[in-house]
Amino acid sequence: MPGERWERLFEREPALFAAGLRATTLAAALWLSLEVDLRWASLPKGAVVSTAGLVVPTAWWSSPALLWSGRALLWGGAVIWLFGHVRKVRRAAGWATALGMLTLGSLYWEDLPWFRHKFVPPLWLLVLLAAAEHAPARPGQAPRWIREGAVFVLAGFYAGAGLHKLLASGWRWADGTALQLWLWRLGDGDSLVRAWAIADARVAAAVAAAALLLELAAVLLVPLPRVRPWLAAGLVGLHVGIDQILHIDFRPMIALVLVVLMPWPEWWQRLRHGAGASSARVRV
Repeated sequence: MPGERWERLFEREPALFAAGLRATTLAAALWLSLEVDLRWASLPKGAVVSTAGLVVPTAWWSSPALLWSGRALLWGGAVIWLFGHVRKVRRAAGWATALGMLTLGSLYWEDLPWFRHKFVPPLWLLVLLAAAEHAPARPGQAPRWIREGAVFVLAGFYAGAGLHKLLASGWRWADGTALQLWLWRLGDGDSLVRAWAIADARVAAAVAAAALLLELAAVLLVPLPRVRPWLAAGLVGLHVGIDQILHIDFRPMIALVLVVLMPWPEWWQRLRHGAGASSARVRV
């Protein structure tokens, strides 16, 4: 029932998942921040593509001050957020970290039109986790909506990517032509998969169709928790394939998919219950 599902969002679960999600998201954000610099600031600029680009003057995107301000907010905020003990300070650090990621991500988006979308999930996860700092504190527990919100972020990201492909090209995107062009232009020349897909349009079409269907299937992540591990395996395989053939680094996304979509809290509970039952039998 919808009412029951809504109430479940405010149930409490062990805080271990929320802590692991925060550490993984910060690691992903810090890793991505290393890709942001001003080497591409001289490239011709097209339309504004980021939210911050609507506010910050275009000339600022080549400013070292903006770059270092974003780094200071992200890196400094992350350290305080992870190790701070005062709740109000952690709240401020969480929002500072999210603002730093927004600044660096927007700078990357405006200066380099190249796989910018991988900055999006870590940013929204940081916003989610910063908002979670305002939830009522209970030792060792965290609200369930943190996990479900993280699932929603990934579902929106991947399903949105598939929907965009359909809106832009229709089902023709799955005919493999675009994939063949990508592989021919950017693929690893020593890859057998690349050579196979370029040589046989049917192979390219099968791979492209599988990737598109996998992205569209991400809409099931929110209503069907049981499919999450299976879709996680597919998404990890997709990213590993891209990394191996096109050498595009999606390791931060792989880590986030594994942390968010695998049922770690349930596995942890089973492990604890199993250990408790074994201990009880030993005492008897």
